[in-house]
Amino acid sequence: MSSSSPTPDPGPAPLRLARLMWAVVLAVLLYGGFALWADLDQLIPALQQVPIKVVILACALSAVNYGFRFLRWQLYLQRLSIDVPWRPSLQIFLAGLVMSISPGKVGEVLKSALLRRSFGVPVARSAPVVFAERLTDLLGLFAIGALGVLTFEFGAGVFVGALAAVLALIGALQSQTLINALLTGVGRIPRLARLQAPLRQAYSSTRTLLSPTLLGATTLLSALSWSLEGLAFWCILDALGASELTLYKALFVYAISTLLGALSFLPGGLGLTEGSMVGALMLLGLFTANAPALAATYLIRLATLWFGVGVGALSLLSYERRPPTGHSDSL
Repeated sequence: MSSSSPTPDPGPAPLRLARLMWAVVLAVLLYGGFALWADLDQLIPALQQVPIKVVILACALSAVNYGFRFLRWQLYLQRLSIDVPWRPSLQIFLAGLVMSISPGKVGEVLKSALLRRSFGVPVARSAPVVFAERLTDLLGLFAIGALGVLTFEFGAGVFVGALAAVLALIGALQSQTLINALLTGVGRIPRLARLQAPLRQAYSSTRTLLSPTLLGATTLLSALSWSLEGLAFWCILDALGASELTLYKALFVYAISTLLGALSFLPGGLGLTEGSMVGALMLLGLFTANAPALAATYLIRLATLWFGVGVGALSLLSYERRPPTGHSDSL
């Protein structure tokens, strides 16, 4: 009598470093263009004006930001009854940061792939966590930038339109009748019928994560975590001698620029985030020359986006060295 052993789960596809390298190349080209615009002979002295301890402090504040966002991640997993020990959960969460340069950070679904491979959690069950993270990130940034938009009248049209779209999306997802009708329609399409079951599971998780109490708590956590990066931006602006600088202005510029970059769906918001940040700094009179505004932009992106990508890469490499658990599950 013969028996066949189950086919081992191949797990998630290996990370395609080429895609990350293209994003790095794009960043270098964009940043090089900004540098030429500002003139290197003016930009380099501006960068040298910021003490290294300020840059280290900015990175430390980013790290605390990741701590609050990890707490949010844990709250989501707990609400979905996904039981993962905190150490590997932290590694998985941090590994997702390497995909911060993917469009809209959707590449952070890598975390769901790792949960599936190591703990047998179906992707359809955990992927809504990544969606809820992005949604509450947006809501947190909206909360930080709202008063600034009213005060400075910078980006008001885009801000209001984007906020309305996000709130409409949340409202639509709360309508079981609407979503069930859409999923039933999917089931009637032969080529998509097989997706109906995982989509229903994903919607069940999504609806759980968007309950009013949890949505309010995680949005508050998001606003607090992003405010820490806004504080890091204030430290850099202060070191560069920004005129009439207040924490309020720094938080607003950082929030509205990050928000515009996220909504653009460009990889890491590259180009639009930097351009809007420099433009806002100049428009609000914090700087009268391009060089210090660009220096501030370079340094805050180094301490937030690229610092996060580095942390994520190291965490992913560390996690990949873990022995396989042998879990296998379907989507």
